[in-house]
Amino acid sequence: MEVTGPGTVYSFTVNHQRWLPDLEVPFAIVLVEFADHPGVRVAGRLRGCDPTGAAIGDTVAVGFEPGPGGFAIPSFTAVSRTAGGTA
Repeated sequence: MEVTGPGTVYSFTVNHQRWLPDLEVPFAIVLVEFADHPGVRVAGRLRGCDPTGAAIGDTVAVGFEPGPGGFAIPSFTAVSRTAGGTA
């Protein structure tokens, strides 16, 4: 099944712990739900905005970045923010 289109932040966490030497903190991991696929949720890193401004209901675009072992890892970019978030 191919999951496309914008998604909506269902849940998130903002991490302040540096887990890898080159990892910039803070960073947000978001759990994103897609309208065309109810119940399908994908986790990934939020990019291109202040991670501390992440909010449930934000609209995000899905993308992929290189990960360990040559695997593609989902990442998301904020498209529009809810009243609680800042771009």
